[in-house]
Amino acid sequence: CLRALFPTQSPAVYSSDAAFCATFTATVRTQTTGFPSKATAACGTAPARYSSACSCKPTLASTLTSTTSTSSSTSKTSTSTSSTSTTSTSTTSTSSTSSTSSSTTSAGPTCTPKQSFNDAVINGDFECGLPPWVAQDIAGTSHAVTSPGDASNFAYEFDQIGPVSPTANQNPASLSQSLITQGGVPYTLSFRSYFDKCTGSEGFIGVKINGQPVYTVDACDGTAGVFNSNVYQFFAAGGDTLRFEFLIGENPATVKIDNVSVVPLH
Repeated sequence: CLRALFPTQSPAVYSSDAAFCATFTATVRTQTTGFPSKATAACGTAPARYSSACSCKPTLASTLTSTTSTSSSTSKTSTSTSSTSTTSTSTTSTSSTSSTSSSTTSAGPTCTPKQSFNDAVINGDFECGLPPWVAQDIAGTSHAVTSPGDASNFAYEFDQIGPVSPTANQNPASLSQSLITQGGVPYTLSFRSYFDKCTGSEGFIGVKINGQPVYTVDACDGTAGVFNSNVYQFFAAGGDTLRFEFLIGENPATVKIDNVSVVPLH
């Protein structure tokens, strides 16, 4: 859908496409008509597809952006026992209100987050709770570290628990961390994502690096109800910031992220 909406780096064409996105994302959209004809074959009539593409629109001076998104049919279904520590997570809700699999809210394991060898992310599997990740909620949303995760005990969980905010497109709920990266070095970002269902209005996760949108994964890109793989390659500026944004258009909804890793490409 992104490639169909922005098929060329021509300034004239790009300007027209960017103008459509600026108007389209100004408010929450529900109509199923009025889309650019060149993009309807790839994007269809679901507003979430256009919001996803617009949020990840390219710049005229692009960098390395080799992306893939593959689905996996493997999902851990057993619920592990959470620890009794209450010091290592920052949460604003309990378990999700609607999901295809049960989740148990955890107060967080009793461990100190450490950096894995060669990985620019700390606590990417959320086995030590939330820190040093920073979570930001908006009206109608909440977050928690819950079990089960993807091939691990815990995962980060976003929940849409109330009406979708009319300004959610401009100021979405998010999860971010400052990375330990070296400037000029190519890195591979990988993470696992989970959506409780696939609908036209469920929405997507947007990924930003240093404030720039670089990748999206829609609720229907993989198999709903299980964790799916995501990979993106980029050149680091050094000390980069990774940010996941939750642009969800359906209430209730449950989205999870787990096993986040940023490692050198070579």
